[in-house]
Amino acid sequence: MEENESNIFKQKAFSASVKSEGLDDFIFLIDLTKDTATISDDSVKFIKIPAANFSNALQAVMAIVHSDDRPILSECFSKLKSKQNSSNDFVVECRMQAPGGNYVPVAIRAKHIPAANILTGTLSLLTSQKDDVTGLPMESQMVADYNEIRRTHGSVSGFILAIRIEGLEHINQSLGLEAGDKIFSVVAKTCMEEQNDQTRAYRISGNKIALLNIGGGTATDAQTLYQNLKRRISDIEFDLDYSVVFTISAGIVAFINDLSELRDLIKKADFSLSMGKKSGKNNLYFFNNSEYSKHVNKLDLRDKLRDSVKNNFSGFEIYYQPVIDATQFNPKTGAQQVHVIGAEALLRWGPPGEEKLPADQVIPVLEETGLMAPVGRWILMKAFNQCHVWNQYDKNFHMSVNLSYVQIERSDILFDVECALEKTKVNPENITLEITESGYIDHDELQRLFDELHKLRINVDIDDFGTGYSNLRYLQNLHANTLKLDYTFVHKAVMGKDGDSERRVIEHIINMAHDLGMKVCLEGIESEADVEILSKLKPDKFQGFFFGKPVSSYAFLDKNKKFFRDNAPPKSDEPEEIS
Repeated sequence: MEENESNIFKQKAFSASVKSEGLDDFIFLIDLTKDTATISDDSVKFIKIPAANFSNALQAVMAIVHSDDRPILSECFSKLKSKQNSSNDFVVECRMQAPGGNYVPVAIRAKHIPAANILTGTLSLLTSQKDDVTGLPMESQMVADYNEIRRTHGSVSGFILAIRIEGLEHINQSLGLEAGDKIFSVVAKTCMEEQNDQTRAYRISGNKIALLNIGGGTATDAQTLYQNLKRRISDIEFDLDYSVVFTISAGIVAFINDLSELRDLIKKADFSLSMGKKSGKNNLYFFNNSEYSKHVNKLDLRDKLRDSVKNNFSGFEIYYQPVIDATQFNPKTGAQQVHVIGAEALLRWGPPGEEKLPADQVIPVLEETGLMAPVGRWILMKAFNQCHVWNQYDKNFHMSVNLSYVQIERSDILFDVECALEKTKVNPENITLEITESGYIDHDELQRLFDELHKLRINVDIDDFGTGYSNLRYLQNLHANTLKLDYTFVHKAVMGKDGDSERRVIEHIINMAHDLGMKVCLEGIESEADVEILSKLKPDKFQGFFFGKPVSSYAFLDKNKKFFRDNAPPKSDEPEEIS
């Protein structure tokens, strides 16, 4: 197409777009070849663009889009450039900077015309959009109202009271969506009736309503507002003869002379709302910055862990803590009589060059995100392989590996164990799997798992014994190899006269375990005095900082090699990588 013909085509396309749109829309045309843009003259009053006609179009547009919204718009532009957008058009909602510096919500509706390589469409200000169900203004209006106050006064004082209807999902399922919408609209109407000159209600994401005060209201004012809403909702349930029962949970975030973006305050309000629900439905939670910081750090850790898993488990490492034969340890001769009979594999994680986080900080996040299954398989493979290598020093050296209950429930744990055994060629009799006693898994299901693991000739220990739900019949049926007593038990037992009763309990547990054909490992040994006191109770194994802290495989080998029994020459100090 000749350049003159192309220009005429673009002008016609632009004119056609102008004629087809309303007065609230700004028409634009972007020449993707020349990277120039044309937009309605009035747009410069509302959007901080260089002029009605400007060059470096895509870069200039991206510069005024809110940083949180740039990725989605950038993705649309990238698809156009790579010709991945088969429909040749897209609709995007984002925030753009206004001349005053605040951000306003806009909707971009664009169509790509390949013949001329132009992008034409409309940019609409979203300042009056309302929810169809409740009639409440949407979050975009909330942003505009907040930004207007911030633009005028420089900072904002007030509060956000975020409300969620509890039981709405059950109402939708049992009575239908129409009933759920009716309840939602009734609550919204109640919120609107509680509005005043300083406080306004909005529909925000999900089944939530936010009451925004940007007139200097306090947390106490927000609490009073919440109590009024609860009382009125109780009256509604009474009028309905309690045929429909629901409650509201709420979270409050108050702010004084705040310069934050509204999105940041909404995130804090959402956090407060979720905390309110955790503490029990129909509750109010006041924003706590310390708890929120922990929450944000947890979200950051979650993202980093996910990236680490995707990046071939980069940052994950296994540390090893020695397990000592207590039957051959003589406290009078000390370390000279230490017999390292095994190690417990303990997960650590951290970016290169930074201190590693322990398992109790990492595993709960892995369990919540569903990452425990792949990480659990990686742990099995690494620990089994390491045991196989160290068996070159001591053919009886055993490796203990913890199993997470989430790992057991959400993955085929038997298949994972069998694969690790097959790939590493480790002697299964040198492997011990530790399971913490708990009420989360049915005893029959746990019994089946223990039976299958025993068929594979793998040992199974019950970790943190005494902190869960064990009973004698349960222990007898499971045929566990070892009971590991929680370190809190051990610490109480070495506290002088105050530990007499705890020592008697431990002695009874040891005798009972021996009668049932099981061994006992005492964890948390920290001093020579601990060993001297506890040795008299005749446990089978010791574990604790006195004998060694969890360390890398290199450090473990360097420290404990002289204590291994057979001292066979190794083929390699470190295991080969097993995929």
